[in-house]
Amino acid sequence: MAQPVDSGGPRIMWAISQIVERDGISKQAVSKVVQSLIEKHDIPVERDGRGRVAKVSLAHYDFHRGQFVNPAKVAAARGASAPPAEPGTGRNDSFDEARRINEWLKVEQTRLQQRVDSGKLLRADKIGEALDHVGREAQAIIARLPNKADDIALAGAKEGVHGVRVLLRTLAAEINTQIADALAKIGVEAPATDAALTDDGG
Repeated sequence: MAQPVDSGGPRIMWAISQIVERDGISKQAVSKVVQSLIEKHDIPVERDGRGRVAKVSLAHYDFHRGQFVNPAKVAAARGASAPPAEPGTGRNDSFDEARRINEWLKVEQTRLQQRVDSGKLLRADKIGEALDHVGREAQAIIARLPNKADDIALAGAKEGVHGVRVLLRTLAAEINTQIADALAKIGVEAPATDAALTDDGG
């Protein structure tokens, strides 16, 4: 599976609790999405000593969910657990920090989108579904080959092995064409983009 490109800057890693507070959804919902993203996209995470996910790359999380972060929400989430700033201090620092984080998120999200657009970043679950679909179509076409048994027998009776060989060559070409047409149809009918992941990871 293609790996996300690194932005070259400091990656913004957030705990699940921070995402919960920012998005206003349950910890269970965020955890399910994170687990799904790890399985389907191998997004960057930090784990604790027991192997549990401690933090997740915020840009990757937001990108794969189709959500772009509001700087005000970033500032609110980062500052929610911090002690109140003394009057006249800390306001500019908080704003600058939120803006800096947002800029790095935009850089990472832009690079991720570029990889998607160039076909270098693909959803593993969608690739699996596509392969299953293609396999079923090919199997269905090949499974119809026994219907040609009478034609093969007739060719053998008339022209022997040579007649069977010629007919099989023709049937093979027909099967190849049918499979190619089926794959082309799948490509035409497939959506241009994948739907964003929802809170339940789907």
